Amino acid sequence: MDAMYRPLGEVPSLDILRPSPANASPMERSRFPLPRGPEATGVEASHPRVLISVPVRNEAPRLAASILELVRVLDRSGLAYRLAVAEDGSTDGSQKVLAELRERLPSLLVQESPRALGRGRALRMLWSKESADVYCFTDADLAAGAEAVVTAVRRVLAGEEVVVGSRYAPGAQLSRPPVRSLVSQAYNRLLRLTFEEPIQDHQCGLKAFSASTVHRLLPLSREDSWFWDTEMLILAHRAGIPVVEMPVVWTETKVKRTRWGRLASDIYLHGSGLLRLRARLDEERARSRPVPTSRSTPNVTNHTRS
Repeated sequence: MDAMYRPLGEVPSLDILRPSPANASPMERSRFPLPRGPEATGVEASHPRVLISVPVRNEAPRLAASILELVRVLDRSGLAYRLAVAEDGSTDGSQKVLAELRERLPSLLVQESPRALGRGRALRMLWSKESADVYCFTDADLAAGAEAVVTAVRRVLAGEEVVVGSRYAPGAQLSRPPVRSLVSQAYNRLLRLTFEEPIQDHQCGLKAFSASTVHRLLPLSREDSWFWDTEMLILAHRAGIPVVEMPVVWTETKVKRTRWGRLASDIYLHGSGLLRLRARLDEERARSRPVPTSRSTPNVTNHTRS
């Protein structure tokens, strides 16, 4: 299925990111019939509607198993959800796997792209077209587990604005190549120092947002790559929106050892994203700074001869 994309329009100034409830857009009502799961029907309209999104690029070997595991756990949870895949120009046959999954799961929403857009752009397009009360995404490898997706969503439904899986929060368990773990922690520390915010883990592939937060921040997002979700967290912090870190049990599934080429690519991708966002925020700060004006006009004294 070819996705029909629509542009988000001009990106507004970050000046609107002041901590004020008046800036939050009202939550739209859902435009899609939302079953409880891919095989269920008849959920009452009053139920909270949850959009679970899976960004996919070249995930064919694990894609079917991950989607079916998500469906199993989500159906058992009782959440009123819809499962969506943001396919991003895969070249490994992921589209064929998705076509087979759609035959088994008729309500599975698939957005496909003939070329790579980047995870950020693919999710931004998907979320700008679909309305929900909670927007959540999880990486296709389910490294944090399907149960953690349900937990994150429930916390947003309970009133949190942003809930992120965290591999470094107290109580988290991490199984990962040591080099990648070391680089990741150093990068997260650099983000905290650069943007003066407390988030321990910006990169974990599990995040859930309230609709009001998505409607407020999504139009401000510019990043198309994997740096997009880091950008969303920093924008949330700047707007005064609380970000809650939820400890996860993380099991690295993509590689058993660190590939140096992939590591260098990740460092470049995230490092360049950091520099772009820092420059953008500095520019916005300078633009919003009041222009100095002269305080007073010189006093003129008339001296007249008597």
